Amino acid sequence: MENQARSFHLALALIFAGFPNMAWAWQPGSCPVAPARMQSSGFSVNNQDRNDVLAFWHAVYQASEGYSSRVGWTGNYSGNAGTTAGAFVDDVERRLNYFRAMCGVPADVFVNTTATVAIGSADLFKPASSTLKTAAAQQSALMLIRNYNSSNGTDLAISHNPPSNLTGWSAAAWNASAHGNFAFGLFGPGAITEYMIESLSNGSATSAWNTDVGHRRWCLLPSATDYATGDQPGSGVTRPPTNCLYVVPNLSELLPPDTAAFVSYPAAGFFPAPINSPYWSLSRTGANFSFATVEMATADGTPVAVSNVKRKTGYGDPAITWQVGIAAAARFVSNDTTFRVKVSGISGDGIPTSYEYSVTLINPDQLGCDLQMTGPAILPSNQSTVFSFTPPQGAESIEVATFKQSTGAWKENAETTTAVKILDRTTGGYGLMATMSTYSGYGTVSMPGLKSFHLTFPISYDPILRGVPEQSFEIDRDIIANANAKLSFVFRRGYMTKASTLAVEASADGGVTWKTLGSPIKGLSDTAYDKISTVMSIALPLSPSPIRVRFRYFTTGGAIYTYEAAPKSPTGIFIDEITTAGCVCLEQKKLNSLSRTATEFVFNSETAGAALVKGDQWSLRLQTKLGGKRFTGPSKALTIGEP
Repeated sequence: MENQARSFHLALALIFAGFPNMAWAWQPGSCPVAPARMQSSGFSVNNQDRNDVLAFWHAVYQASEGYSSRVGWTGNYSGNAGTTAGAFVDDVERRLNYFRAMCGVPADVFVNTTATVAIGSADLFKPASSTLKTAAAQQSALMLIRNYNSSNGTDLAISHNPPSNLTGWSAAAWNASAHGNFAFGLFGPGAITEYMIESLSNGSATSAWNTDVGHRRWCLLPSATDYATGDQPGSGVTRPPTNCLYVVPNLSELLPPDTAAFVSYPAAGFFPAPINSPYWSLSRTGANFSFATVEMATADGTPVAVSNVKRKTGYGDPAITWQVGIAAAARFVSNDTTFRVKVSGISGDGIPTSYEYSVTLINPDQLGCDLQMTGPAILPSNQSTVFSFTPPQGAESIEVATFKQSTGAWKENAETTTAVKILDRTTGGYGLMATMSTYSGYGTVSMPGLKSFHLTFPISYDPILRGVPEQSFEIDRDIIANANAKLSFVFRRGYMTKASTLAVEASADGGVTWKTLGSPIKGLSDTAYDKISTVMSIALPLSPSPIRVRFRYFTTGGAIYTYEAAPKSPTGIFIDEITTAGCVCLEQKKLNSLSRTATEFVFNSETAGAALVKGDQWSLRLQTKLGGKRFTGPSKALTIGEP
């Protein structure tokens, strides 16, 4: 990715951006139910309301995930730039407007309209003035991949001034490259996210120009109204996906002058950590940051070091950018983490000389409020008992699930003809429940051995993940582990290199975080498979609260076997006969829907979903939805006593 200064567009800094007043985007129940799609523009969010930010993340940001299945590219790699589907363009528009709303600038920009290209007097090449931005962006994206040399990783098209002797070059492709952000190895909404972060998590696409955060500043230009995206989705390692986002506007497309404001990234207030960046920035129309300085501190006032401070013009509005350390650049936090920022020495007509704000990084999969239910632990069997709770602000729905503890034995294997208690998290063309006779000469995993659970790598490279996609399945049971509890299973390695690993993991917070149980199972040989199966027994941590268990297959780097390369060979690892000892399971009996403003739940045999018998153990859990995502509270353990 690259975005070099273009001096003939510095005049944009003189244009004041409009900030129209908009109602908060989120009201309870505003998230559409699938298959309906979330709108792609007209957003705003209250950054000072954690639940609003959380709902906004799940309802809007996440609505553009899965975009690779909607791209609908009609082009080819021999010269037809093609088009992309309307639903995919909506995904890009939604993602761009999500970031703009988070940063407090108008979030109703359009993507891929009938707008024509911007042509500057200093442009070296000038397409026909009737050329559409979207057509130019598509040609640029295709030119990027057609000139990629996969043998040495070079690409002469990665330039804002691509030479005219390149394959697929045209004046339109040149225009989009000169007037756009572009990404290599990313496309669609994924490219928008990386333009904002300016640093991939593995650092592979980070270069010196990313520290200027020019891509981000063009995306957040307050006065902008029109963008265009050009994309090709790629086809493996030798043809990674590409994107060109046309960002430089025609002057006629800009909003009229209005009230300007500071634009920070990460945005002030609550901010999802997964889209945090090591390069923070503050910009404002008409501001002069030439002599500005930056100070940062933690919530308790401890100074935070900053480095690589730059004061930039161009790339949209003037800005000051700086690099932060590991803690402030975190892309995952277990607890809300606040940083205070003060930028001093700002100048400009009518511009405040300093600006202070705070950023609180959050885990958007963790609800910030307590979903505890309060009430007695021992209940009479023949009476109703009231439990109280505080509903989260902005809740779209409130439910209470009832569970009865069961000490009955259970076993999960792939032989059953009934529904298994397994959540399939695999991807690709292979099935989780594998028929062993498919693999001639390999044999069985356990008796009778007709089927087993199977984890393997579907492909060697996923262009969205930019790597090998890990595979997993989760046991769909809430398990309470007593003293000396164990999880047992049978496994047999197929073709599984030493770089391939199976980890058994447990989560005590509903799948937000996971911890490895026992020692991971690694491949023993790069060229052979296990001749016999192994019985594995792993201690489960003592847990008064329910835990979830999953099996996760991943690579630590190096050569791997894939289903794509050898669909009839026993690649990966086979797992069967999963069971526990020294545990009880929570069997859900009923899900009770309440008013989203309810503060009490009445527990009796009707709401429990079964008769209340002396000595039985029950649990209650409060569940709520924000942004269409269900959040589950802690388990409230109950014992049924005397009538």
